[in-house]
Amino acid sequence: MKEIDVVAAILERDGKILLAQRPPESDQPGLWEFPGGKVEAGESQREALIRELREELTIVAAPARYVASYSWPVSGRMIHLHAWHVPVWEGELQQLSHSALVWCLPADASRYALAPADIPLLNAFMALRAATPADGC
Repeated sequence: MKEIDVVAAILERDGKILLAQRPPESDQPGLWEFPGGKVEAGESQREALIRELREELTIVAAPARYVASYSWPVSGRMIHLHAWHVPVWEGELQQLSHSALVWCLPADASRYALAPADIPLLNAFMALRAATPADGC
């Protein structure tokens, strides 16, 4: 089974996260996702995410930390989706690859028709945000 690594950015600004709507001609048209794309040969996940965000949104991103991964089989391939938190970037967001972009509170993201693979990544991100150090740390 062929394995494909894909990266996704959870861009955050003022406590809100960015969701991007898949265009009509894409796989899973109309569903909302975290922007990103395939990791090319020889690229690290960070490098791929920086490239994809430059291509899709015209920004220069600074991925801060890994959030979670989710894997699922599709048409004889195993897709591994890796999410990264991106709280800092340079440039103005431009919508080049998606039908729409929206900023929302993480807790409100489930009101959008999310791509199924992005749901566990959203849940992992919200769990990380809710985590607090134990007393005495």
